[in-house]
Amino acid sequence: MSVPTRRDGTGERRRQEQALITAATALLEEGVPYATLSVGAIAERAGQTRTGFYQYFRDKRDLLLATTDEFVAGLFDDADHWWSSTGGRAQLHDTLRTIAEHFRGSRILVRALMEAAGYDPEVSAYWTTSIGRFVDATHARLIRDGHDPSEARELAEVLVWMVERSCHLLVLDDDGSGDAARVDAMTTVWARTLSLGP
Repeated sequence: MSVPTRRDGTGERRRQEQALITAATALLEEGVPYATLSVGAIAERAGQTRTGFYQYFRDKRDLLLATTDEFVAGLFDDADHWWSSTGGRAQLHDTLRTIAEHFRGSRILVRALMEAAGYDPEVSAYWTTSIGRFVDATHARLIRDGHDPSEARELAEVLVWMVERSCHLLVLDDDGSGDAARVDAMTTVWARTLSLGP
């Protein structure tokens, strides 16, 4: 299973878009808050002009969402190891560990995304829709596993959003020492709720 990204361009356009994304990420890593990150600063860091920026993105929100598309697509690939299988607790644990690692590796993006979602309704709606795709896929797996259809949707909603919030909290801290314990806890909740075998 995969998620199509908002941009499927290739060649020079894709290279220029990536240069702008890389520039924005570098500025965020240096501590520039997303709220004060300017198009001019992004363009300058990428060696482009403001006019050049607007050839590829409508605004910095558009750039943020394009970057998040790549992140979400990677998470879908991570989660599909469990969705597409009949594996039990052990495989689920591996999947949740990989997802947590993906969040950890993209922590600068996630922080910016959550910051923007707090005050930008379009970003908030985008993220909610993205997580909804994970809910849909989890719901399908639960139905396939024989869970009561009247309960499966709510279970999927709660379990998926638990993972999203738990991983979000992880990336607020640069110290990853608690990641393994958090993954173990998430696995326990999922496994007990869904009565998963080994």
